[in-house]
Amino acid sequence: MTSTATSPAPIDDYWREMVTVALLGTDRREPPAPPSGALADLAADDPQPTASQRLLQQVAGCTVAQRAGMLPGASAPLVAPPADDARPVTPPSATATWRRVVDDWAVLEDEWLLAVIHNGRRLAPELIVPVLARYRTDSTRHARALVAAGTLGQWMIEWSPRLACTSRKPVVMEAIGELPDLAIVPELQSVLWASPAQAAHTIAGGLSSGAFGITHRAVLINVVARVQPASLSTLVEAIGQIDPSQPSIGLAFALADLARLRHQMLTELEPS
Repeated sequence: MTSTATSPAPIDDYWREMVTVALLGTDRREPPAPPSGALADLAADDPQPTASQRLLQQVAGCTVAQRAGMLPGASAPLVAPPADDARPVTPPSATATWRRVVDDWAVLEDEWLLAVIHNGRRLAPELIVPVLARYRTDSTRHARALVAAGTLGQWMIEWSPRLACTSRKPVVMEAIGELPDLAIVPELQSVLWASPAQAAHTIAGGLSSGAFGITHRAVLINVVARVQPASLSTLVEAIGQIDPSQPSIGLAFALADLARLRHQMLTELEPS
């Protein structure tokens, strides 16, 4: 009987045979002989003492051969970049301030965005996604955020429609550029336009004398959020002089923190 020589198996078949041996274990089946060529040369040049080591050697060599033989796929289509926006981006410190505003003093959010727009800035790229996502359900604030984000914001919505506004309420264009009104009792309305010294005297004096207490917290927060920016530093200084033993000292500290943060955010967003 004449014997017929077996031709070397293609690398795919050889790989499948090694997988079978790996599943069964080299104690039950010997690894297949490598096909002639580079894999056979590897086994001859670096002989391994055990079946498991020979298997691992051939698996590594086979992996390299398969990867080396891969052809590059079709080129991915180029993504059209957003249109240019020449406005300077908000500084890194403003990014941290925005996150603090959101976490601690949301009453300042509208003014923060308007300061970006009115001072000729645009949102830094790392802020666009969280800002657009935050205002998805509010048509006016989302439209305001898009103005601040510029062309990059609209570009991101095209690629991720989840960032688009979900509210069907029509946008009043005039409202985009205006601060919304806050509830302020008539007797404190004059503080909004008073001189820095008079505004600080009214608020800090009322806290110190006991005229303002915890029941006034909401309205005083609104006053500090809308008082003239020039009054903020004077107000912080005046609150710092209140006797710490006063019952209203906790509210005083909170208002000072609000005034300090508002002053910081407006300073950071001044035109570059």
